[in-house]
Amino acid sequence: MGRRTPTVRLVRVTDQEILRLLPIAAAAVAVGDDRADAQLARLGAYDEVDQESVDRCLQGFLNALVRGAWERGWAPADVVQHGRRTLEAGVEPLLLAAISAEHRGYRPSTIDPNWLGQLTDLGVPQPFTELSLTAWAAGARVGRYLTLHHALSLAGFLQTLPVLARLYPLPGTTVRRAQPAVPANGKMLARIRGLLAKAEATEFPDEAEALSGKAQELMAKFSLDSALVEAEVQIPDDSAGRRLWVETPYVAAKAQLVGAVAAANRCRTVVIDDLAVVTIVGAEVDLQHTEILSTSLLVQANRAMLAAGKHIGHRGESRTRSFRQSFLMAYAQRIGERLEQTAAATQAAVPEAAADRLLPVLAKREEQVDALFAQLFPNTTTRRTRITNGAGWNAGVTAADQAQLEGRRQVRR
Repeated sequence: MGRRTPTVRLVRVTDQEILRLLPIAAAAVAVGDDRADAQLARLGAYDEVDQESVDRCLQGFLNALVRGAWERGWAPADVVQHGRRTLEAGVEPLLLAAISAEHRGYRPSTIDPNWLGQLTDLGVPQPFTELSLTAWAAGARVGRYLTLHHALSLAGFLQTLPVLARLYPLPGTTVRRAQPAVPANGKMLARIRGLLAKAEATEFPDEAEALSGKAQELMAKFSLDSALVEAEVQIPDDSAGRRLWVETPYVAAKAQLVGAVAAANRCRTVVIDDLAVVTIVGAEVDLQHTEILSTSLLVQANRAMLAAGKHIGHRGESRTRSFRQSFLMAYAQRIGERLEQTAAATQAAVPEAAADRLLPVLAKREEQVDALFAQLFPNTTTRRTRITNGAGWNAGVTAADQAQLEGRRQVRR
């Protein structure tokens, strides 16, 4: 007689066992640990009833981790931007679904308007819906094991997010933000964005910089005009912070360019090299201008850097990296000087009678920005970056000097 196959009695897994396993499995999958496959196999091999328990626990686990990210100072755009550099491409839709699910319990009135704006810009599914891994997998046409892999990879990523300065009130809390005396001018911003789009599209450096210079002139004028209006009423404290995620490599040099733009627009900056992110602190109108001009100039600087080509040392060794780092730093310094000149010229053109009302408002804005900066970053270190490639520095200065930032210069068509 043949041997009998032993009967295996499946014991239903408990939620407590699953919840104990999830952090371990998430950490293993996130770092590609050798034990990751075993953990995935264990979670994926349960029968249909236990799979429902796994999904329910994993959905709750992700929800708690997303909330934990907000409590550690992250905002939706921060998590998604950092995730794009860390996670596999297929995980982002699941991240957006998890963010949407986490917001189900909040009334819109308890979410900061800028926070809601980020959710809209990111395409986070709204109205906010509960996360169902089974439904998500069906919609994404992803199999069971890959769904578990994506979910655990996302969980491992969220588990390791460091603490950041909190720029917005937590969703679910009462939102009380000072409203600026002068609302954003949509037509002005559209004109500025149009100029910068042309600057990014043109192949001529002098035309690009002339367009950028005109944009800076418009920004400075609008900021001063809003300050003059505020001089007639109580000056609101609308100082705030925003984060700008820059592309690697050459983070320090690119952060210096953002800092130069920020300084020309009365903002302050802090850079976290490990995350490649720059935090900008300033009045709302100046923050908006700094963000859009910095984003455009980073594109233009990168194009100018690539156009300068590679650099080979006297002995035939590649010095491209040091050349490009020095190039970008020189570019940033020179562009910063020229933006400051444009901003100063715009302020100097203000009639004397108006200037008497303008200066107290600008001083009050600076005081408010400094106070918020000190609150967000009580311990900061000023760091100087060494220049190790003179050729790169000279090339960067030359590229920046081609810039015609005077707004009155006729732009070539």
